[in-house]
Amino acid sequence: MEEQSKPEWNLLLPILALVSFLFVILRINPELIGFDASDSSFLIIAVPLVVFPAILIIGQVFKGKDWWKYQLKEGGIVALAALAITLALTIWLIFEFFADHAHFDEQGTIFDWITFDLRLEDNTLNESAFSFGIWIDSVSLTVLFVAAFLCFLICWFAIGYMTTDSINEDRNHRFFGEFLLFSVGMFGMVLADSFLWLFIFWEIMGLCSYLLIGFYWEKPSASAAAKKAFLTTRVGDVFLMVGLFMLYDLYHSLEFAVIFGDPTLGGAVHGTDLQWPLFFMFIGCVGKSAQFPLHVWLPDAMEGPTPVSALIHAATMVNAGLYLVARMFPLFSEHHFEGDLSDLAMLIAWVGGITACMAAFIAFVANDIKRVLAYSTMSQLAYIFTGLGAACWFANEGHHHLATVAFGAALFHLFNHAMAKGMLFMASGSVIHEMHHAHEHVHGHDGDHHDFDAQDMRNMGGLASKLPVTSIAMMLGSMSIIGIPLIGGFWSKEGIIGQAWNVYLHGGELILFPALLVLATAGMTGFYMSRMWFMTFAGKPKTEAAKHVRENTPWIKTPLVTLSLVTAFGGILLAMFGFQHFLGEDPDTAHLASHGLLYTLGHAFLPAETTLKLVGWTAILLSAGLGPFIAARMHGGRLDDGEAATPMVSWLVDLSGSVGHTDVGELAEGGFAQALHNRLYIDDFYEYLIAKTILPLANICAWIDKNWVDGVIKFIESGSQSTSTWIRQFTTGRASDYLLMATVGMLVIVGLLWGAV
Repeated sequence: MEEQSKPEWNLLLPILALVSFLFVILRINPELIGFDASDSSFLIIAVPLVVFPAILIIGQVFKGKDWWKYQLKEGGIVALAALAITLALTIWLIFEFFADHAHFDEQGTIFDWITFDLRLEDNTLNESAFSFGIWIDSVSLTVLFVAAFLCFLICWFAIGYMTTDSINEDRNHRFFGEFLLFSVGMFGMVLADSFLWLFIFWEIMGLCSYLLIGFYWEKPSASAAAKKAFLTTRVGDVFLMVGLFMLYDLYHSLEFAVIFGDPTLGGAVHGTDLQWPLFFMFIGCVGKSAQFPLHVWLPDAMEGPTPVSALIHAATMVNAGLYLVARMFPLFSEHHFEGDLSDLAMLIAWVGGITACMAAFIAFVANDIKRVLAYSTMSQLAYIFTGLGAACWFANEGHHHLATVAFGAALFHLFNHAMAKGMLFMASGSVIHEMHHAHEHVHGHDGDHHDFDAQDMRNMGGLASKLPVTSIAMMLGSMSIIGIPLIGGFWSKEGIIGQAWNVYLHGGELILFPALLVLATAGMTGFYMSRMWFMTFAGKPKTEAAKHVRENTPWIKTPLVTLSLVTAFGGILLAMFGFQHFLGEDPDTAHLASHGLLYTLGHAFLPAETTLKLVGWTAILLSAGLGPFIAARMHGGRLDDGEAATPMVSWLVDLSGSVGHTDVGELAEGGFAQALHNRLYIDDFYEYLIAKTILPLANICAWIDKNWVDGVIKFIESGSQSTSTWIRQFTTGRASDYLLMATVGMLVIVGLLWGAV
């Protein structure tokens, strides 16, 4: 596939020109098309929804054609164009939201899906309908931008990653089609104006995750991972569905406008009535966002192509559970429910704290670069759950200002984590891609080296001089996840940790354990993220392949540079403009207003209370100091003589080589390390439980199906055949026989009628 080295901008210029023209026209004079941003928001879903089957059909028909393979990248360019239009519409929507040009307070119905008559208690019929509409506020716009922006960049990255490997040749159209459908699921879920449509798009994402994780279906491990992800998340989805049924029983509707407009229904609904529906819905969130105990599917999801990993971990699926908790937040803040939902808020925080610490521990010993990032995702999402739990507790206890700060910090971390993690997965994909090609360059295609693992960090080392753009991107992304001051995730992570402890200071004693866990996890994050970077980019090359790595693949650098800038500067700019308050306030009053750096530090994340200041500085010292220092002692080192890294990372490599070295061989062989290698035996426990309970039940059901259900059907089938054979004996073909049967039949009918009379 040599022709694929063609410069990317040559193919993108028409797309960029078209989208730019469209955006300018819509921004300057939207009357030309007769509707505004809120009216056009359904196109964010409709455009990729229409394009995805077109890619699948065209790809199947014209598979192998040069124009399809090289000019359109097997549908990649078409998918990128669709996502570019989606991103342009999203940005237009955001502009209009801030300018208040569109009527965002009027959530319009796009179409009626099902119309029916509902009999009320007074025996009257009320015409009802399941309608699809758009719900736009500060939360939905934030998550929508994250999804649209990252889906566009990941698709860009995927064009270079997927179309330059011969293993993917002539089947990339399936990848890009499913990629678009996955994006549709996330866009639709975020924009939906009811829990019903949220659930429908939620399930679309579940289907697409199964298809994309198992993209290399011929690999048993990929097939098993796809089934594991699908079935594990379905466990949570069953609970979510039950919760929605219970919610509908209370409100006779699943529309946000009905539920959030009057959560009490004039006093008919009490806080205690919502405990079980919201609890079951939260279990669905736990499954989708891979939190304990339904977390086991996410590390195995790394069997899918690296762009899929970036898509799941940054842009779509795992953020869905967080978004649903955020959508439940107004019910916690309803003053009539004060105190009734505090225990559920604590449960959310506890699940977050436990998952954060557990995932960080397992990341200590992971050697697969993508699995380190997978456990990092679990841990960072757990931070957000802890922050949302703190916000829900504050809201339910009547501390609405503190709830705003905690809620804003949690969703701000969703933004920062998504940008950093999307970049980190693309950077890891760049490393894996170039390691694979370097290995083939060194050893050829003789088939004697298929046991080489291009994802194992123990085969890397010294890549800082060979992958300058990738090394910078991964350094900035790691700094954001760690919480290095002034970079990306620092602003939101410090806020979450501080607000968790603030709950404790305001009487929420039960949060002490998760608050301690997230504080400890800050230092653990600093260790495992630094360990990943040092093992990959610092020290000496550990294999021949690592010595021959070069950063040559097109389409990969541009997304990395873009997200590097967003990660480095986006967090601090948004923090200075009070982004956390924008997320936490009511959509009618939400706005961005410059507060300044010192104001943000003093009021949002390092408050005046001495205890909280101490917690904040402890988190900084653990994450930015102790964790990276220990990682440098264990895995750092200078590059080979004659090798030089770009100045932006050379200081870090040199620093890691100057702190000395600690041998951890014995520690790595210890019992606790082995337990971590085996994921604390949680997966083994589930497999044992399934083998002892579910499989025997499945065998019983299979026996009943085979012997009873199939037996009855086969009995009816054989009986029908015997009856038809017997009846066929009377079809002799002679007219006299038919006349005789007709006469006998008429006499029988007459006799029956005579007897009835």
